[in-house]
Amino acid sequence: MKIKVLFIAIVSLMMFSVDAYSQCKGKCRNGKGIYTFEDGEVYDGQFVDGQFEGKGTYSYNSGAKYTGEFKAGKRHGKGTYVYPTGDIYTGDFVDGMPSGTGVYSFANGDRYEGEFLEGKRNGQGVYIFASGTKQTGVFENSYMIEEISIERVKKQ
Repeated sequence: MKIKVLFIAIVSLMMFSVDAYSQCKGKCRNGKGIYTFEDGEVYDGQFVDGQFEGKGTYSYNSGAKYTGEFKAGKRHGKGTYVYPTGDIYTGDFVDGMPSGTGVYSFANGDRYEGEFLEGKRNGQGVYIFASGTKQTGVFENSYMIEEISIERVKKQ
């Protein structure tokens, strides 16, 4: 009898331990679920074959947050990434990086609208300063390499 009670107690503890440390709520294999990593980061969204796939939100420990499309476990497609600094990027992502067309809004009020490649301003774009001055040009590695036009705003 003591062995039977001990066995039931051990099995109960094992079952409780699995539930207590469970990292997934929902259908994290195929469907919608919430996956919490050991470090506290959280993905809330769609899964296909156990990977982030489709629409979801990933919250980072740093305070950053991405909401948008995922493919094969990476940010891919349309989305918005909020940086811990308060900067915000909204636009296209490829393989986890801002690539394609997007808008990067700086916490200081400046804004860049245009093309990105691997997380950097790259291609045609407009940099709009918080003062309202607009600088249109061609960018490479986040630096303007050719100025096309500048529209200055007079301060009053």
